[in-house]
Amino acid sequence: MEKTNKKTLQKAFFLFVLVAVLALFFSGVFDFLHDRGKVEDFFQDSGALGPIIYILAFIAAQPLSLPGAALIIPATFVWSWWEVLIYSMIGGIVASTIGFAVSRWIAQDWVRKRLPKKLLKWDQRLSERAFLSVVVLRLVTGYAPAADWALGISKVQWRDFFLGTAIGLVPITALLAIFGDDTVKWVQTAPLVVLGIAAALGCVFFLLKKIRTNDAKD
Repeated sequence: MEKTNKKTLQKAFFLFVLVAVLALFFSGVFDFLHDRGKVEDFFQDSGALGPIIYILAFIAAQPLSLPGAALIIPATFVWSWWEVLIYSMIGGIVASTIGFAVSRWIAQDWVRKRLPKKLLKWDQRLSERAFLSVVVLRLVTGYAPAADWALGISKVQWRDFFLGTAIGLVPITALLAIFGDDTVKWVQTAPLVVLGIAAALGCVFFLLKKIRTNDAKD
């Protein structure tokens, strides 16, 4: 009986999420958030409510797969870099957590039953080093909603997801908040360098983990 009720609730919630995403898409929010000039003007005119609206915009952009840079860069013309950093981190973490929770509740059971054994083994390794894996994934993918959905389907615990996301988003958010458009231009002109830096940071994290594990054994 409980399983039946859970499945019914999951289906109802899935329909609700689908309707909400479609409503956002057809309401013009997607086009608006893609227009940097309109976003900048809107936040400049929003006054004291600006930070709250900015955070809500992050949450609305999540299911639409809108890159975080599309919101962060216009915000740099409205607020100081440290304000943009704080507002973006709050908005990004809240949006990612919602995406993670929705994916886990709606899709985890259904998807995992259909995953090949190789992917399940990979998921097992991921969950064994969950915190560091999430940090590295965030360093590479940034605010990409697909990362939230994939982690929601995995066995990664909520605590590891939350802490890993919070730490992993800091570098890209700080770069965008401080340098704005220059960050995007740099990434576009030197993608291999960016990937190299992300890979190097990932190696550092895994080496630190290995050192700590060896110290614990000793």
